[in-house]
Amino acid sequence: MTPRILVAGGGIAGLTAAIALHRRGFAVDVVEQAPAFGAVGAGIGIQANAMAVLRALDIPLPADDVVPIGEFHMVDPKGRRLMGGDPREMQADPPSMNVHRADLHRALLDAAEGIPLAAGRAVSGLTVEADGVEVRFDDGSRGRWDLVIGADGAHSAVRRALLGDDGARLRYAGQTCWRFALEAPDLVPDLSIEQWTPGKRAGVMPLARGRIYVYLVESAPPGTPGPGTDRPEVLRAHFRGAHPLVDAILDRLDPGVPIHHGDLGEAEAIHFGRGRVVLIGDAAHAMTPNMGQGAGTAIEDAGELAVLMTERGGDVAALAEALDERRRARVAYISRMAWRLGRMAHWTHPVAVALRNLLLRLTPQSVMNRQTVAMWAPGIELAERIRRTAGEV
Repeated sequence: MTPRILVAGGGIAGLTAAIALHRRGFAVDVVEQAPAFGAVGAGIGIQANAMAVLRALDIPLPADDVVPIGEFHMVDPKGRRLMGGDPREMQADPPSMNVHRADLHRALLDAAEGIPLAAGRAVSGLTVEADGVEVRFDDGSRGRWDLVIGADGAHSAVRRALLGDDGARLRYAGQTCWRFALEAPDLVPDLSIEQWTPGKRAGVMPLARGRIYVYLVESAPPGTPGPGTDRPEVLRAHFRGAHPLVDAILDRLDPGVPIHHGDLGEAEAIHFGRGRVVLIGDAAHAMTPNMGQGAGTAIEDAGELAVLMTERGGDVAALAEALDERRRARVAYISRMAWRLGRMAHWTHPVAVALRNLLLRLTPQSVMNRQTVAMWAPGIELAERIRRTAGEV
């Protein structure tokens, strides 16, 4: 009998998983705790590993929604290059792309046609039994499924219901972050930049249709976000003078532009769930965004889950443990590197900063390119397994 599957979370991880499983003949329901399906945030980079998985799952991103990531530079306070690269020179197929989260989410919703979607329903409790999972929702309703997939983000209600408060804790990175997208065709840069100054970072990357994605990061105590901290004047006060392009963008910023302000952190422990309750994406392994692979690893999780379900003939017993075996080493490495990179970028001691900058400048570009291609390789290999197993459904 085909198992009934509940996906909790209608973001990148949840919708990708639902699409992949639905297209392989599994019965999938999706619930989202927000009152409507939509994206929070601004821009996002989808690197070659995740683009390969989306292509293998036949989830297209419209050409007018994306731009190639192209050349990017990490620069010092004076604008001098520390390191960088250009994915187009690394001969990866498919190419890495920048996309607005809202555009990516719309593409996923289009691909999810035929899947039952219900907004405004949050998981409040789980009862896991030998032959199924009873799910309780915050509106008082209940339901029973053979498999529950928690894809409901870093503050996952599914993870908390399964593992308790201790199993759902996040570790604060010591950094707070503002993100926004601005329509300003005359300010769109030819390349992406991220400027490192002691205790701060400012990043700018181009998006489609004359838009720019900006992220501004500052070392700060936990709990910095609060009422009024997302106002343009706050950003100008904290980041004016960081970079001429950032100054021009901040001068153009007005109160009508949505600004997302949140602290950066990671899951204290990677956990893919237990038995018939599977965790993917941020619910399994929330990580800092410094490697640009949060969404990428979530998309890979969804693809690997579809492969496992096919290989196991729909057997959901101990599925979480099987996914853990396939994915743990991969996401642990990326999460660890993201944490280290974020800490290193915010060093303030002058000697440490000078040595870091010197070492980065002396690292050959060929070495950086090889490391990047090696990071993409598991996702590209997963895409091939997705294609092979698609014929086994």
